[in-house]
Amino acid sequence: MNKRVMKKIFSTVLFCGISFFAFARGDQELVEAGHWIYDSIENLCMESGIVNFADSEPALISELKLYLQEIDFFKLSEAGRAELKKIQNYFEYEQIGLKSGLINFGIEPSFNLSGFYKTNDDIDWVYDRYERKPFIFVPLNFTVSDFVTMKMDILLGMNKNNAVKNDIYSNVPFSADAIDINFPDTAYFSIGHRLTQKTGVSFQIGKGARNIGKTLTGSMIWSEYLTGASYAQLSIYSPDIKYTGIVSQFNVDRYMYAHQFDIRLFKKLTITALEGIFVNAPVELRYLNPFTIFHGMAPWREYPDEGDDSYDRESHTGAYLGIKFQFTPVSNLKFYGLFAMTQFQTSYETSNYPDDTTPNAMGGQLGGRYTLPVSKGRFTFALEGSYAQPYLYIKESPNWSLVRTYAENMGNKKYPFYEWIGSPFGPDTISGELDMGYEVPEKWALNFIYLFMARGEMSGTSVFDTMVSDGKYLWGGVHTNDDYPDGWCYPGSSSKGSSVFPSLTAKDLQSLVTPTGTPEFVNRISVRGTYNFSSKIECALQPSFVFIFNKGHEEGKKAAGLEVAGACSIKL
Repeated sequence: MNKRVMKKIFSTVLFCGISFFAFARGDQELVEAGHWIYDSIENLCMESGIVNFADSEPALISELKLYLQEIDFFKLSEAGRAELKKIQNYFEYEQIGLKSGLINFGIEPSFNLSGFYKTNDDIDWVYDRYERKPFIFVPLNFTVSDFVTMKMDILLGMNKNNAVKNDIYSNVPFSADAIDINFPDTAYFSIGHRLTQKTGVSFQIGKGARNIGKTLTGSMIWSEYLTGASYAQLSIYSPDIKYTGIVSQFNVDRYMYAHQFDIRLFKKLTITALEGIFVNAPVELRYLNPFTIFHGMAPWREYPDEGDDSYDRESHTGAYLGIKFQFTPVSNLKFYGLFAMTQFQTSYETSNYPDDTTPNAMGGQLGGRYTLPVSKGRFTFALEGSYAQPYLYIKESPNWSLVRTYAENMGNKKYPFYEWIGSPFGPDTISGELDMGYEVPEKWALNFIYLFMARGEMSGTSVFDTMVSDGKYLWGGVHTNDDYPDGWCYPGSSSKGSSVFPSLTAKDLQSLVTPTGTPEFVNRISVRGTYNFSSKIECALQPSFVFIFNKGHEEGKKAAGLEVAGACSIKL
């Protein structure tokens, strides 16, 4: 290349005003669901004796900054001060990129290497596909000052078909058919503005996980274990009142429309109410009204019904209600509760329609957390219990049940994946988890975790796994055309009866109680240790032991297994 060409290129770069440099994050950037920052904010708020709305994820950096204004740095413990500085460093993290006027383009590359091994292939992974990070992870950010942010994740990682296999021991994809080509998992456009010092408004359209409620095992209402769903979201937020309107697409012609209201009282108590309706039909204008009552539309009467008319069917829709609270009576102590409902039969309905077989479908979580700052760190003690009825999230057809389904685009496309809107344990489960440990922020942490589950025969995604004919799944993946596949578990929805309990009548199915059938009792113990060599290098080790009674819902069958997982993350 001659000097004239070099000079021309250099002049063009100067003329365009483009330069390589590092810049901080924009205020309209979303902090993805499940990020460590939400744990840190919870710790700071508990130490300050307050609560806020940071338990709904993802949240804007602008919104999180608003909540952190209530934290008094000088009243925090040494651990609290270190944690607040860690959050501030995250907000001010300087990405490598390009700048032109108000426009910034940056990247945040990281390498993540993990290895894992288990002794019993009949037991699911503890360190599963949700926990494992991609081998190479490069989020791309495009921002216009503090008004607009666009972001998507570029990655090189293992696809889900391989991630669930028993003979895979690393997150490095060593073959072409093991590579995940369906990225990005998270991508969005976000625009907003802080109208006053304490009030902001924002709008996003994108794809990714969300979470409503900070829990140990995944929110009963809407959890981060529902991945890959596209959404549009409008938020109006302040420290004491927040409104969120959501439209989320699970699959083709399968949409959840919801609005969420949060209020805070005395800085000690938050109450959240979410009303939603899941519709198996193309987008309709009436559901896009941001301030209405969906249930009052009674839309289930208006869609064509080609099923069995022997009982009252709510065709193509599923109503949804979620209620949540947080309460911090004193510093370092917090209680919370969540309630989710997809169906409730009133006394009028049960007395006037004795032949109706519609079951109730509700679930709830209760938990508490206590922190004790000591020296440069803090002890944490957390306990949570949950209960889900057999038909929570389940409706007359899988097409309007509250579940997302998909299949991989490489490798074996035969096996679909299913993810409920809420708890990853699904319906028909009683669970309890104890989590206690000690942490020195930005240094090291050690946690002991014990999980117990009593799982009925409709727990997890078993209601789909049993609907198989000639080796093919009757519903799931890219095949969601049949409204009433044979063997669907809902009372009266299939002429061949439930695939889970084929000998029971519809009336028998209606009265099932959690845990159904022969319960499977799961006991899982994990010890998780993390160590930060620097702000850019973190390593973790997690041994786990699992013991199961009535494995596979077979009376008296036992299974036990040991698992060890290790991971190291390096940020550039």
